[in-house]
Amino acid sequence: MNIETVKTHEIACIINGTISVPNDPANSDYQAILDWINEGNTPTGPDVIEPDYVALRTGPDGYAPIHEQLAMQTDGTWDAHVADVKTRFPKSNTGSTTIGDVTQSILDAAAAKLASKQLEDYTTATARLAQYVLSVGRAEVVESQATGEQVWNEETMEMDGVMADVITVTAIDALEATIEVTTYDVETKTSSTETIENPLITQDNAERADAQAIVDATPQPVIDEYNS
Repeated sequence: MNIETVKTHEIACIINGTISVPNDPANSDYQAILDWINEGNTPTGPDVIEPDYVALRTGPDGYAPIHEQLAMQTDGTWDAHVADVKTRFPKSNTGSTTIGDVTQSILDAAAAKLASKQLEDYTTATARLAQYVLSVGRAEVVESQATGEQVWNEETMEMDGVMADVITVTAIDALEATIEVTTYDVETKTSSTETIENPLITQDNAERADAQAIVDATPQPVIDEYNS
């Protein structure tokens, strides 16, 4: 769906002035609205209709009920009452329509979805950066670990656990920085050889740059959530 405008309400949103979408997280169109907001678009609030003088005069703050007006005519206060209502709600008040505030729950939902996506992207990016660099390779890591066996220590007169060096990370050689690519010209029936950067290294560097850009753009609150 191509979203151009969104008018928010407490229970539903109106897309492009015609399509009503319930504020239901399970609704795909509602999720599309949240994405639309997170892309930098701004929704509007609901229409707020201000009543005209007729509606105000006959409303709860206007003329008193008939039985009260009859009592006012008896005690002589009716003229003052009518004048007061007409003064407070003059005929110049013809009513109007304004735009209310954007429904806060929609903005909160969009912000929560954005933060969740940023956390997911940050997690993926940091995992990608943690991988070894293909042009550098990976060094072997050896750790001393208990074997589960024990031997008698004559000096301490106690059993000591036997430790052994264990390779916990195997070494991986760096890739060749360049490769030779031979191309063959069918017309001239000749071949030429060109030295280029190893495509695997090129791809690795590009992926790492993209991952670093995501990490650099991640807001601190999202990073704090990841670290917690």
